[in-house]
Amino acid sequence: MAKTGYKIIETVVQSFNNGQPSGSVASGSTNSVVTLSTSSLSASLDEETYFNRSFSPIDCVEDINECKPPVLTGIYTGSQRGYFNLNYTTQDSNNSPTKISASISQTNNFNSFELFTASIGSLVPITSSYVSGTVFFRAFTSCSGISPDRSFNSDLLSFTYDEIPPEEIKGDVNIQFLNNLSSPMEIQIRSQRGNSNHKISALNTYNYTYSNSNLTGSWNSVGKSPDVNVTIKGGAKNTFGNFIQRRTIGLETLTYTTGSGFNNPLLNVDSSDTFPPDTGINFTIRQLDFPPTGESTTTTFSLLQVSPIATGSSNIMDGTITPTIRFGSTPLISQDAACSDSKVNPTEITYFQLGSYLYTNREDAESKTRPTFPFNTNYILITPNTYLVVNKNGFIQKLETCILPSLDIFTQDGSFTTQEEACKRVKFIGGSQTIFYKDNQLRGDGRNLSGRFPINNNSQGGTNVILSAGNIVGFETCGTELETTQLSIYGYPSSSYPFDTPELINPETLAVACGDDTFSTYYQGGDGSIYYDFDGPLAYNTVGDGGYYYKNESDEFLLLSDGLILSSSTPC
Repeated sequence: MAKTGYKIIETVVQSFNNGQPSGSVASGSTNSVVTLSTSSLSASLDEETYFNRSFSPIDCVEDINECKPPVLTGIYTGSQRGYFNLNYTTQDSNNSPTKISASISQTNNFNSFELFTASIGSLVPITSSYVSGTVFFRAFTSCSGISPDRSFNSDLLSFTYDEIPPEEIKGDVNIQFLNNLSSPMEIQIRSQRGNSNHKISALNTYNYTYSNSNLTGSWNSVGKSPDVNVTIKGGAKNTFGNFIQRRTIGLETLTYTTGSGFNNPLLNVDSSDTFPPDTGINFTIRQLDFPPTGESTTTTFSLLQVSPIATGSSNIMDGTITPTIRFGSTPLISQDAACSDSKVNPTEITYFQLGSYLYTNREDAESKTRPTFPFNTNYILITPNTYLVVNKNGFIQKLETCILPSLDIFTQDGSFTTQEEACKRVKFIGGSQTIFYKDNQLRGDGRNLSGRFPINNNSQGGTNVILSAGNIVGFETCGTELETTQLSIYGYPSSSYPFDTPELINPETLAVACGDDTFSTYYQGGDGSIYYDFDGPLAYNTVGDGGYYYKNESDEFLLLSDGLILSSSTPC
């Protein structure tokens, strides 16, 4: 049978020296056999989880017969231009490489290049005629015995001559990869800064220092650090699945992560949408800037299990018979405090659950010493979207899903240039989207919105929201952009009152019109349009249809059409 990289464990055995497993008296020879081949395909023994099927490339190396490309790890150069040592490592395969061929080019598509060949070792010496600007490197290996006899090309590296350094020494940026599961995982890092492969054993961490590189291109003259493309795979496979969580501490907006479901790069906590252990996930880390001198930013990518809570079934609410670790935030006073602030850390505190009570340490759980929480009703965030309701003595009352606030945003016609345009536009439910937000940041597709949009009503008037890349900048109340003006309550039909030729009007009729002082308040916009109201059923309805005059306080009669003045007369 071909080796797939997976380790299969049908059963695990827990041995007891004393105590009472399953209600029976145990002795030194008592064993408890736990079957892993049925749902949920995993079991926790002594606070460590064991899996029926785990991707373990360290213990179970896959059968790989292809000729694998090299991994270019770095470039080293002295003071002489064109002289480089290209460092690399080979990848695991049953088809061992016999030589390596490296190319250097002044374009990343290698339209023209210089080729250098060496025996398999750890570096390729290069003497190139390219001695200025930015140069790029790639390589392939040649193998024997199994077709094809050469590999694909490697990922690129780059080097920039006479690079302009940053104006000042920047702070540190650290990337950590944490394997929280009981079987190894693999990390592949690809960047023009340098490439590497790593196998991280169970419950271990690999640290990647973003700020430092053996390449001068780590911060190049255009003030941009090359992207770091990451593939993570491996770990164990359980019924509920796995995911990668990103958590950034420090200036979280400087480290930008996208791909594989990381859809909230400006928040300090985000998660991948899935994680198949055999193929893994791919994502990109982009450092928008480095922190100021003396400060640091650390981003941790953790391989975690999907909790049964996310599927609607909760071991937490079922209670536990032994002290079980639960991660959660500090206790908060309300659901809004727990859910609406993305800086609340759902893994900040390690709790222990025994039965239906939550304790702050193992000793209290084992002795059933009830805790004292700060509020009569406490809200503890345990995932980015779920929280526990716990009373003052730690009793777990409920498990709830966060309900985020939302806006109904009228997006059908795009953004509006002015407040008046947005307020007078006829809105309807069919042209709106309901979008949730947190920390004044829209979720989902709302992150793509910028500009001015009407919200939360299906008529004219109301409120507008101002957005910038999904961030809520502010709100506008319709009517605040309008000026008030006084006009007669009723219009005078131009057919009976031709005020532009007053000699044709009966003098008594004209006298009545000139003496009319029954005025009402109307509203005028920046473009001169006159409206009946800014709110209610007549909001932003324009005055006049071209057949009526309205008198103002200056004894002018204005002929209005769609709110605009066609003409004015002063017959009085």
